[in-house]
Amino acid sequence: MAFSYELKKKDNLALLAMEGRLVDKVEAIEISVEIDEELASGTHRFIIDLSKLEYMNSTGLNILINIMNKTRNEGGESIIIGAAPRIASLFAVTKLDSVFKMKKTMEEATAYFAEQE
Repeated sequence: MAFSYELKKKDNLALLAMEGRLVDKVEAIEISVEIDEELASGTHRFIIDLSKLEYMNSTGLNILINIMNKTRNEGGESIIIGAAPRIASLFAVTKLDSVFKMKKTMEEATAYFAEQE
């Protein structure tokens, strides 16, 4: 399955849902532009839904790291939700599960942000 994504804004959060196989940096150029636009508009909290992501390699991890760094540099945060076991194990093996905020559900992520206010 080809890679696709959807970025929506809900209240003061940006919701980024990824689907398919994230393996090529070219696939993420649009994401980066949209993330920059959201940050410029004042949105600094991102929930990244990986529940429909089938596969991701180191390029995909790098894209997520860039998103996390951009949000943190603006005083915000990115939370990963819904990572399937295969994707979650990639985070664990690379020890990125200790760098990213990871939650199982949208509800857990929004509750985390609510606690931070």
